[in-house]
Amino acid sequence: MTAAEPATTTTGRRSVWARRPRPLWPVALTVTLLGSGFVGLAFSPRLAAHAPLLLLALRPTPSIIILVGGRVPFVPALIIGTVLRGALDLGYFGLARHTLRGLLVPRGLGAALVATLSKRGTERALLWFCLLNTNLAVDAALGSGAVSTRRFSRFLFAGSTISTVLYLLLGRAVAGPARAVVTWADSRAGVLIAGTLALAAGPGLWARRRARRRRRAAGPADTDTPAATAITGRPVTGTLPADAPAAAAP
Repeated sequence: MTAAEPATTTTGRRSVWARRPRPLWPVALTVTLLGSGFVGLAFSPRLAAHAPLLLLALRPTPSIIILVGGRVPFVPALIIGTVLRGALDLGYFGLARHTLRGLLVPRGLGAALVATLSKRGTERALLWFCLLNTNLAVDAALGSGAVSTRRFSRFLFAGSTISTVLYLLLGRAVAGPARAVVTWADSRAGVLIAGTLALAAGPGLWARRRARRRRRAAGPADTDTPAATAITGRPVTGTLPADAPAAAAP
């Protein structure tokens, strides 16, 4: 190998993955969709009654699709639900492909797992499973394997279309009970929204309060002992052992 050639083959597989640039689109896509889903969840009581299609766009989960399925136009709801549900799974797939796979490949056990997930039989079974259901585990398994993004997308969006159609039809079948639930939630929207926000912020506030209490109970870590300062003429930190003999006064 000459000096002009890049030294990529001598440093091993770990350095190749370390230098490979990580695309930002999986992180941006996943964070955006999860954030909009939280907003939709927080304001779902109000949006379900007055803007059901917007709620579906913010949080296209099966429960929301069934809840508003009888109150939204079928074709726009199908397009929105299919695209956004598939986009979230595509974000999980991208995170696994560009982050999780890079962590697994340089390691012995991780490399064996990637090799197993890259087998044709395993890929085929997981891809056909996408037609029935998609979840984080399936997305991560396929992303860690060797299946191409284009092939994964074909199965993903086909399965997302099938499941969204079924959820919308189910929502139209239970439109009467769902309308009663939406009316009840809309009449108590303020309380429900405040409760949702409190549940989301509660654990963090409680953890901060407990940490503040522990810091107050611990007090200052080390303080100067006046007696030792008077004896030695310089500040001494810490405490004397219990069995140490008392110093005689000069």
